Amino acid sequence: MKILLINPNRFQSPPVPPIGLEYVASSLEERGHQTTILDLCFSEDVIADVDKGIDSFRPDIIGITVRNIDTVLFHTNEFFLDDIKTVINHIKRVHGLNVLIGGAGVAAFPEGIAEYLNADYAVCGPGEHAVHDILKHFENGAEKKKVYYGSYPVPVRCRRRLSDLPYEQYCRNGGIIGFETHKGCSSSCVYCLEARSRVTFKEPVDVISEIRTFVDAGFDHFHLCDSEFNESLDYAIDFCTALKKAGIEMKWAAYLKPENFSTKLFRLMKETGVYLITLTVDSWKKCTMYWSDVEKFLFSAKSSGLKVAVDFLTGFPNEKESEILEYLDILRRPLPDSVGVNTYIRLYKALRITEIVGSDSTLRHHLINRHNDPAFIQPVFYNQIPTEKLKELLQGDPLFRIEGIKQSVNYNRI
Repeated sequence: MKILLINPNRFQSPPVPPIGLEYVASSLEERGHQTTILDLCFSEDVIADVDKGIDSFRPDIIGITVRNIDTVLFHTNEFFLDDIKTVINHIKRVHGLNVLIGGAGVAAFPEGIAEYLNADYAVCGPGEHAVHDILKHFENGAEKKKVYYGSYPVPVRCRRRLSDLPYEQYCRNGGIIGFETHKGCSSSCVYCLEARSRVTFKEPVDVISEIRTFVDAGFDHFHLCDSEFNESLDYAIDFCTALKKAGIEMKWAAYLKPENFSTKLFRLMKETGVYLITLTVDSWKKCTMYWSDVEKFLFSAKSSGLKVAVDFLTGFPNEKESEILEYLDILRRPLPDSVGVNTYIRLYKALRITEIVGSDSTLRHHLINRHNDPAFIQPVFYNQIPTEKLKELLQGDPLFRIEGIKQSVNYNRI
């Protein structure tokens, strides 16, 4: 079969290459299918480029990635699904093709998002293998099953096809090249769509081979696309050890969480080119050991010569201002390079925090942009610490930045 894979994500602060499509393309080609990727990120006429891509390739079915429903941050929020729906409706109306959607954003509510976008099929979770079940049913004319749930075999050996994306243009516009070492996250954060998802690790040799291909082509700046790199301390150390042995000259940034860390890991990260860690911190029902680990993490990483930016989400239901001031003091002591503070929590149907807020009538007056939409597809936020109150709590300390007022990311700021 011929499958046209489309990236409709035109957000450019910064632009993010759709590496998931490259993994799916590789998996499809290994099974004998023909694929090409149509990247609309820098398109000046989306519909014309879609028509041109379909007319030249003549696909049997279309795959579209939904990386995000919106930008998640309240102050500069952009909603993406309507633009994607316009593309899908055009494809179905003008070209009569079936459309399959996948990507991280689908996990928010697979059935609801598939319905909203008028998609024929949806993959929730890793699509590299689930896509074959969909194509099999499609070829056989079987009755449509709207949503398929993806998973990975162990070990993960799905390779990445590097060819179609305009990486030079991404880099010129402030983007950097991504890679990933694993799928899933074992943490149970109530505000995260990836929480408690199955974790499967990739073979370090495969990941390093990807990186080397880019470095050989002249690219040396990377960002890790994992939820958090240190899902497993042993794996993180093994990966960095293998990367160091490979002798690749590169620089990279990564997200980590305040657990599964050691001085050895930080030293290896520094030696392999890590220049920035973004540490994910939140204040939802944390014990004193959590905050102790946050401090130890920051001191240890900084002493290893690594810059650390903290992404801090706070203002959860029933938290007191005095508690938030205490958390800010804890984050201030080890002097990270920056602390971005966010008190607007995006609610999605699949999240535990949405269930908590919805079940307590005393919390509902803190909802912003509430729609008569039980699917929570349109942006809805929980907020009990408004921006002006947060400014008072931060007291003008330049260490802290209110997240989302300006569209930027840590690797551009630091």
